Amino acid sequence: MMCLSDKNVRFRRNKVSLSRDFHIARVTDARRKGISIRTIAISNYKGGVGKTTTAVNLASIYASQGKRVLLIDLDPQASATDFFGLYERAAAEDRTSIELLYGGRPVSELAYETDTDGLSVIPSTIELVDQNELLLREQRLKFALDDASEDYDVCLIDCSPVMKRLAFNAYLAAADNGLVVIPVKLDSTVMRGTALTVEATKSIAEALRMPTPKYRILRTCVPGRMTNAESTGAQVLDNFFPQSQFETVIHASSKVCEGSWQWKPVTAFEPGSRPALDYAALAEEISHELA
Repeated sequence: MMCLSDKNVRFRRNKVSLSRDFHIARVTDARRKGISIRTIAISNYKGGVGKTTTAVNLASIYASQGKRVLLIDLDPQASATDFFGLYERAAAEDRTSIELLYGGRPVSELAYETDTDGLSVIPSTIELVDQNELLLREQRLKFALDDASEDYDVCLIDCSPVMKRLAFNAYLAAADNGLVVIPVKLDSTVMRGTALTVEATKSIAEALRMPTPKYRILRTCVPGRMTNAESTGAQVLDNFFPQSQFETVIHASSKVCEGSWQWKPVTAFEPGSRPALDYAALAEEISHELA
């Protein structure tokens, strides 16, 4: 188990610029023009539910539709970063979500273009786990995206399952006109992460007197034939969140894993597969939700 102490907190103090949090004039101009990024945070306080898979596939779909897409990796595990082969380069060049959140650098200096036209990524590295979250302003990400409003149509955020203030930043960024997507598996832990995530979206918004972000629950890894255990999980969700679930579900398929070995979203690896069609339907449902 990693033990964190004051000695190994790698907060880059010399790069902090609190003034960057307050580009009031630029943000106001962007809002007057009606320019606004639709921010979609993918979050669950339980790991292994398909957050990165969902973020990468949605980003790929929206880019294929001609939208200008930004994917931000806020998970120290950096799975989304690895997917695009950016880890080593981003670490060497100090162009990561650490610099975005703690260093005050703008999106334009940090985003990498990818092989997918219209899709840019701000990577993460394992050093994100060493940052002192108490020094992170809750609205830092929201302000950074406000400043980038003219450059992107959609922002997807792959959240960490364990780092609360990082998730808070994502929730507040999605509060105005975005959405928090909560992927869940229909197992015995279905309520644990789901309830914590829903409560967190409400508590941070109330604490800062901001609008509570909309959220929708996404069932992932759904088998073709439901077992008793999965049917029980579905009933639990229906009882507690009857109006807060997507109609679309993501079906389980080996094609998702096969595509990941080639660093391809399933929508590109096997576009006719069931999960690829599911993600296409999900992208359409989200677009309708945010219209």
